Amino acid sequence: MKYTRNAALGLATALVVLCSLAAGCGPRASQYIREDVDFSFIRRVAIFPFYNLTQDTFAAQRVQSIFVTEVLKTGQVEVADRGETLAIVSEMKIAPDRVMSPEQVMELGKRLQVDGVFFGTVEEYGTERSAHDPAQVVTSVYQLHETQTGRLVWSSQTRTDGTSVMRKLFGGGTAGIFDVARANVRAALETLF
Repeated sequence: MKYTRNAALGLATALVVLCSLAAGCGPRASQYIREDVDFSFIRRVAIFPFYNLTQDTFAAQRVQSIFVTEVLKTGQVEVADRGETLAIVSEMKIAPDRVMSPEQVMELGKRLQVDGVFFGTVEEYGTERSAHDPAQVVTSVYQLHETQTGRLVWSSQTRTDGTSVMRKLFGGGTAGIFDVARANVRAALETLF
């Protein structure tokens, strides 16, 4: 009887350690959600061209492409056509690196017939050198503004890297930049949907 109790305790301890190791350095997201907003009224959204603060010229486009797919996968909202969105943004003469006023968000919403507009800024994208091994890192800020008033209703800043204790212990190096970017987007959207 003593042996089984010790074995069960040892197994439980091993499972806790393995779960902790598997978690590794997963995505870290901090978020803001406006509590007085009924998100069920946001049924159709536009995704404004993401802004890039990195050295990689195409980082914002790559992360935005993943973001569109992941938003669609949720099945929670319909996404306005990218071409239509870009055409209206161009007509309104709004650059991706400018902060839109609430009035501009409302106008964009009216012209695209959407209930919300997503914005994104890619702050880090690529290889981060550390004391040991280089790792892929993505840090982004995602925001949703509703178009009735132009107010910010959701924001998430998320940092994700491709390292984990499990990878370090059992080999395999860092996760690729695509996987890191997708994990970054998913972690952010989990705070909304």
